[in-house]
Amino acid sequence: MNHTRIYIAGYHSLVSCFSLNVEAGTLALLSTSIAGTKPTYMAHRPSGRFMYALDEAKPGRISAYAVDSQDGRLTRLNAVSSAGDGPCHVSVHPGGRWVFTANYVSGTIGVLSVLPDGGLGEPIAQYAPGRNAHQIVSDAAGRHLFVPCLGSDWIAQYRFDAATGALTPNTPATLPVAPKSGPRHLAFHPSGRLACLINELDSTMTSLSYDEAQGVLSPIVTVSTLPAGCAMKNAGGHVCFAPSGRFVYGSNRGHDSLVIYAFDAVTGALHLVGHEQRGTMAWPRDFALDATGRCLLVASQYGNSISLFRCDPDTGLLELLSTTAVPPGPAFVGVMPGAA
Repeated sequence: MNHTRIYIAGYHSLVSCFSLNVEAGTLALLSTSIAGTKPTYMAHRPSGRFMYALDEAKPGRISAYAVDSQDGRLTRLNAVSSAGDGPCHVSVHPGGRWVFTANYVSGTIGVLSVLPDGGLGEPIAQYAPGRNAHQIVSDAAGRHLFVPCLGSDWIAQYRFDAATGALTPNTPATLPVAPKSGPRHLAFHPSGRLACLINELDSTMTSLSYDEAQGVLSPIVTVSTLPAGCAMKNAGGHVCFAPSGRFVYGSNRGHDSLVIYAFDAVTGALHLVGHEQRGTMAWPRDFALDATGRCLLVASQYGNSISLFRCDPDTGLLELLSTTAVPPGPAFVGVMPGAA
């Protein structure tokens, strides 16, 4: 039986761990843990044995947790600086030896070493990629890092030395996007040769090509995340590819929907499939797909719930299966494969 652990966190000290039965499309609560005051984003090491959670309290902090192999409960190991104020994103290097942080308020990012016990060392360096750094992600090879900077309207591009943890601005150092678009989150296509960027301020999605050898992105096309003619106030949220690479999803906060595109992996074209608004789609802050691509989970920040959908592998459309109440203000949905 295919079980996957799902972690839910946000503007509440409780982190909920659920078991997702992928075949049945059901969620079952396994455990809850205390994780700071505002654990609005989390990331786990590839092994699944350790989890890292930011805390938006000032000054910003990142905490390390050991993960119980039976029920997913979290045991705090230590906490260190996030290398800035207002942390909004944390990620783990594919090799598992480094943790990266992005700080929205200070516009800084940090590189933290992972200690032998899974805890974190203090940041080895602090960098300033641009205003309102909103995310920090690496390519699949772990040789390059990218930081969408909402206030600067660019994606900062870095080379990364996995031996020392040093970041070096790439050439070019930034990829400019449309003025006042507000680049927020970036996701790589499973092929590693393409990516999509969701822009918060102008409600658009941009597809990009990726030069894996040079570590640089180039824009292909930009489309609206809203229905034709919709002029309502909206903020783009998160972006994810289906594991098949055939579809890409984005969240709209305000229109309160997921936009679904069919994705052309040859040209990078985005073809609108539709918008999903069922479930308690109230400010869908974050969402995630399981590794099989059969289930999609949405965190509704103002609906205080998680909506579970079945994904159609041929059309990309979604079928609502259930809605589950969670502690107030969910802002993160994390998927950790493995028996639960």
